[in-house]
Amino acid sequence: MILKKCVLTASVGSLLSLSALSVYAADEDVTFSDDTPAVSESVAPLTESAQSAPLSESDPSSWVDMSDPTAIYSHASIGGGNQGVDLSATYGGYLSGVYKHSFTLAAREDLEHYETNYFILNSASNSGVAFDNSWSEDIRVDHTDYDDLNDNSIGFFAKLPFMEDKVRFHPKVSVGFIWGDDFSDTTYVKFDATTRYRFDHMYWVGVTPTYAYGFKGEDLNEWTATLDAGVQISDVFGISASVNDDKDFLANVTFAF
Repeated sequence: MILKKCVLTASVGSLLSLSALSVYAADEDVTFSDDTPAVSESVAPLTESAQSAPLSESDPSSWVDMSDPTAIYSHASIGGGNQGVDLSATYGGYLSGVYKHSFTLAAREDLEHYETNYFILNSASNSGVAFDNSWSEDIRVDHTDYDDLNDNSIGFFAKLPFMEDKVRFHPKVSVGFIWGDDFSDTTYVKFDATTRYRFDHMYWVGVTPTYAYGFKGEDLNEWTATLDAGVQISDVFGISASVNDDKDFLANVTFAF
């Protein structure tokens, strides 16, 4: 009996001691050993990484300039106006050294008029050459409309900045050849004087007066003009609108990628 009583007393004492120890541990702060990483230490590198990551999407200096007709970048556009729906896709990238290039395929006027453009830019001199081709184009010459004409041309262009790059002048001189069923084969020279003004990284306006002269074939001696304006919402999205002296209106949405 004495032995059983001693064992029972020891067991009850042990249970009381363990209970007291657990209560004490619950009241104390939990600490980690040196081998256990603290939560704050694991979160800190993520916070530093997020703070040091480049904010390219919010930094306008890293945006492509959609107001610049000579800018080289890949993009797709969809537009619409009183002449129908326009679709176009452009691939742009580096060619070699200081040279960049782009290729554009477009379907215009409810997909009845097709165009291609190959563009080579010398980024050191801001000048280059453009090869333009169009099929089934409708044009107006001396107040006469002609349908289903084809046009091939080669042009030389430059980009001239002024007023701390707010104003850009883009002269282009082209030599081309037009032919069609009801139109005499015509060789011509054309001068475009595109001018763009940027208010800031978002808003811009522009005007493009054009003079074309035919020195063989049809009596081509035409002045035309186009007004345009646009807003670039982000580094990959912009909208623009244009109207020419024939009162043809077009609104366009551009997605860069």
